[in-house]
Amino acid sequence: MTPPMLLGSKPLRHEREKKEDKGARDIEEGADRRPLLLGRRLPSTVGDKGTAFDDPTKRGIREAIGRTFGSAYNSKFADDAELAVRAAFFVVVLGLPFLTPRNEVSMLDYLMEKGVYTNSVVIFFVYNLGKTTGSTIMTVVCGLRGTLLAVVNTWLLYLAFPDGVTESSPPFVFWTGVANGVLFVSLMLCLNWQVSTMIFAVSNFVFFWMSFLQPGEDHFQCPFTDNFEFLGNVGVNSMITVAVGGLLCIMVTLVPYPRWAQFEAESTAKELVHHLPLLWRTLAEYVCEEKPNAYRGDQILRHLERLSRLTSTMSGHIGNSWYECFGRKQWHYVRRILTALERIINESYDRIYSAYSITSSADWSPAHAELAKRIQPFLLATITEVEVLLQLCFHCGFDGVVTEVEEKALKNVCVSVRAKEAAFTRAFTEARNDIAREQLLGNEKTKFCMDQLLAEHVFGLNFSSFVRSALGFAEDLIQQRHDPNHLPRVTEIPAISSLWDRSVFTDPEHLNFALRAAASILSGFAVGFVGYGDIFSAYDASIACTASVLLSKFVGSAVVKNLGRIQGVVLGSIIGQIVHAFFESCEGWSVASLAACLFLYAVATLFTYYNSTDFSYLGCLLAGFGCGQMLLGGCGVHNMDKVGGYDKISTTVCATSLIVLFDFVFSPGRASDFANKALGETVDVLESAFSRHFDSAVETVRFHKGELHDKIAQAEAMGREAMQEPRVWRTPWKGQVFSAVIQSAYRVRYTLATMEYSMADGFKDGGRKNAMLLTLQEASCLPAALDVLRGKLLAVRTLLGFFAHETQGRFPGFDDPLATHAYRFELLAAERALAAELATHPSMEWQEGGSRTLEDDPLAQACLVIGSMNSVLAGLRELQHAVLRDE
Repeated sequence: MTPPMLLGSKPLRHEREKKEDKGARDIEEGADRRPLLLGRRLPSTVGDKGTAFDDPTKRGIREAIGRTFGSAYNSKFADDAELAVRAAFFVVVLGLPFLTPRNEVSMLDYLMEKGVYTNSVVIFFVYNLGKTTGSTIMTVVCGLRGTLLAVVNTWLLYLAFPDGVTESSPPFVFWTGVANGVLFVSLMLCLNWQVSTMIFAVSNFVFFWMSFLQPGEDHFQCPFTDNFEFLGNVGVNSMITVAVGGLLCIMVTLVPYPRWAQFEAESTAKELVHHLPLLWRTLAEYVCEEKPNAYRGDQILRHLERLSRLTSTMSGHIGNSWYECFGRKQWHYVRRILTALERIINESYDRIYSAYSITSSADWSPAHAELAKRIQPFLLATITEVEVLLQLCFHCGFDGVVTEVEEKALKNVCVSVRAKEAAFTRAFTEARNDIAREQLLGNEKTKFCMDQLLAEHVFGLNFSSFVRSALGFAEDLIQQRHDPNHLPRVTEIPAISSLWDRSVFTDPEHLNFALRAAASILSGFAVGFVGYGDIFSAYDASIACTASVLLSKFVGSAVVKNLGRIQGVVLGSIIGQIVHAFFESCEGWSVASLAACLFLYAVATLFTYYNSTDFSYLGCLLAGFGCGQMLLGGCGVHNMDKVGGYDKISTTVCATSLIVLFDFVFSPGRASDFANKALGETVDVLESAFSRHFDSAVETVRFHKGELHDKIAQAEAMGREAMQEPRVWRTPWKGQVFSAVIQSAYRVRYTLATMEYSMADGFKDGGRKNAMLLTLQEASCLPAALDVLRGKLLAVRTLLGFFAHETQGRFPGFDDPLATHAYRFELLAAERALAAELATHPSMEWQEGGSRTLEDDPLAQACLVIGSMNSVLAGLRELQHAVLRDE
């Protein structure tokens, strides 16, 4: 019994970018791509050496192919279309032995007769070809690992019982096989394997297991027994199929040019290096206007969204590129540099979002216009110089080697950046001092700045932090030249020891997933073992195999995904059989027609797989089943197997029904409940963060931005799942309101992250509290401001129960007085009292000279904390409005 190589759902791939129309791309990548260098060039001492993956010949091929597919109009379409055509061409090449008459190549006929080369190779190729070489190797490694585990475990069974279960074997042989299979499946599901490894192992093993338990002749022998044959052995054939299919997948990603994940990461990094200063420049132009420009604000938000997508894409490519390095240190150094750049991008994203949020909600006084007018030339000059530095860092560091000449160039530009930043800081403090001096005297000047120029100080401090990060990145590159291990190692693939990770064994969600999956697979195996009349054949592991392929930890969208599985199986099988029936003869025109149909069908379905977001899974199944059916049997063989087609549909429906049943019986809960719970935990983390940061008993600053982001992301993911869960008698999930709440929560998170960066000495997680934060803790007016925030969080917590209200009646929380309490005036009064108290503190004594940078300026630090508290309250207010508007 040969197991089909339907070994996995779609491969693990990085987050897909949303599709953009041409007009949006023209605005985002055309009109906004104005040069920032303004005549500046990279130092002439630095030659054009490219990056670690930059081959001029291959680059020319890549660009030529891209133009052929219209990359100038839509680069994502061109990239996905090129990969689909490339894959479809190799599907035809791999299928030639099945398209052409037999007895042409004796060796190939022998391998096909022994089951070494079957259409399973093509199916494996379709399912496991990734968009980059790294992602493809990762999937292939998972396939090899999972198949090897299944084969080795079965070999051990046959080592103990060479003949398997026979009519005359004692009962303990059968029950030993049952116990071994149950234990193997359970361990694969419970241990911390990658999901692809689980799928490959279990989907293969259930066929081997069934073969052992079925009385009769087995084609599975252990290598240490006398009757072992290398070719023709089911286990060996399975390993060869995976190995051949995997090697072909990898080869396709290298021809006609390599699709390196690290090259994609470097290309994205290059765009980010351009995009980040451009975003700061757009924000600077927004801040330096006399009145807020809503249209430029929209531009900032659009740039932030694109920055987030690019960073997420680069992160996925960095992870996949580990499989491409093959121990080469230079390539690993590039990954470290990319990861360091990613940290800068993430911090800058938080700071830009926070600065924009605070400045856009502030009242712009005449003092703002005067300050902006005086600092604008120095601000833009500094941004230009920072872009030169970042461009130089990319040019010097992304081949993995920094030369002595490049080190000198980096140091020279760093000196220039520090000079520009010093000029900007001096201009800012002088303008601030002059404006305040004209208005008031003594401590009133400090109070005036905290009242009238708070947003400007917040922007200035965040911009100063960006300059520091850019300088630190350049200094890291210089240090990396002298100490290759200066930059921290990238988080790599988990080691074998992680399989026994205690946190996984104690995770209720993982254990529930293992229970549901094991129940579905083992019950499907039992149904297939016993059979049922003409509906299900006895000793057939197809149901268990299908259930293992459909492994999913989500319960909300599981029904939709399973229905898509049925669609893919039915349509793919029928289309493949019909096409093969039309062109089943071995005449030249028939073979050419079938090859053309196979190519066009593969292009269409694979493009859907790579390009679509909603129909990617369906496209993958259509490609696998359709291509497999077109190649099944070969030319001259009538292959309209209606009975076999019905069996595939019936086994798929049975497996889907079992999954739905056990998801219901052992349900961990509904996705909507998980989403609501995650939102509640988000409020808990936020409340804990403020309590800890302003607690005098706590001496260090622990960053909560990561924990808060994880909770919001979990709520967002569960909200999407809730949109697809069966609601039955409940009212529809309020997805639009929930999405608005999530966006408000992210705004709060960005503001908190910026505040945490600036409150810690050294700007690092776990650093000691800086002097300004210690000063704030001593303020007698601080508890009043914190009480306002706690009251607001309590009001939000009350309103979040709205998502758990699933009947047509009015949500009782709307009648709670807290639900409509604004807290705006209470916070305003508390902030003014706090500012007045801080203005009299010795650390805030007015200094004409100012600090070295605005990051070190006590007044700017105080403005950041007060402004952040106000921005958090504004974000929570948005959250309230989002819920109350749906009353």
